[in-house]
Amino acid sequence: MLNYIATRVIQALVVLVLVSILVFLIMYLVPGDAVTVLAGPDPTPEVVDALRRKLGLDQPLPVQYVKWALAALQGDLGVSYIIGRPVSELIATRLPATLELAFAAILIASFFGIMVGIVAAQRQGTWVDGAITAANSFVLSIPNFWFGILGIITFAVWLGWLPSGGRKLFSEDPLNALQYLIMPAVALSLDSIAMIARLVRASVLDELSRDYVTVARAKGVGKNWLMRRHIARNAAIPVLTVLGLRFGQMLGGAVLIEAVFNWPGLGRLTVEAIKNRDVVLVQGTLMYFVVIYMAVNLLIDLSYGLFDPRVRSSAGGKV
Repeated sequence: MLNYIATRVIQALVVLVLVSILVFLIMYLVPGDAVTVLAGPDPTPEVVDALRRKLGLDQPLPVQYVKWALAALQGDLGVSYIIGRPVSELIATRLPATLELAFAAILIASFFGIMVGIVAAQRQGTWVDGAITAANSFVLSIPNFWFGILGIITFAVWLGWLPSGGRKLFSEDPLNALQYLIMPAVALSLDSIAMIARLVRASVLDELSRDYVTVARAKGVGKNWLMRRHIARNAAIPVLTVLGLRFGQMLGGAVLIEAVFNWPGLGRLTVEAIKNRDVVLVQGTLMYFVVIYMAVNLLIDLSYGLFDPRVRSSAGGKV
């Protein structure tokens, strides 16, 4: 098991280095830079050169990357060109809101996706299965932000049950904070519910067709006990993979939902930084997204060994 963990961690570190290079370079591939924003209209060449030297943009890209990477390893992501505050400080103020939204959405997606998928598999070929399949196809064909707008019109404007946007802290008023969270979290989770339900249905049906299930049922083993002890566990690995991927996608996909619901998260901060050509802030926010995404997927990858000993043995670990 230790060999398996070490292999996955080393792979994650290599990928992280490669992605950090890509994140650093991607903003330099787009025409223009922060100097054009800071210098104002019609700047003189002397002003532009002075700003480039001050920001360190006159140095070769490899030198800039090494300095940025070494500082990032120490938790220093630089200072925002436009706002003038440390990037880590800006991220720290916005990250809790995005994580709160993403965690709420993944919990909703996990619960309802798994439940709906199991029901569809147990009712295979019935009208229930057909209705669930049709609903999943409809949800996957519509963007999340559209459901968000529809939710605002229905529950905020027409019915007046929920606020149309903003965020409240759970530490101040849990019930009020939940009212602000529920609509953006549900809107963000809908496509994940449909995707997880489809995968769970296919995985459970695949397990139900295996010989060990037939033999167990012939011996009188109860269907519910068999589902809990064997079928659900064996069908969990592909579901775990999707959950990890969906959580990472929710962090990035929350940008539109944050805009629709005026949610003060990291996605809105990233969009504002891109508009202002604030390279340092964009790099910092993107790296936070990458690190969180990779950390979640690494945990999901490591959990495979707990569910399936064959994964550990294939990586050189002991079963």
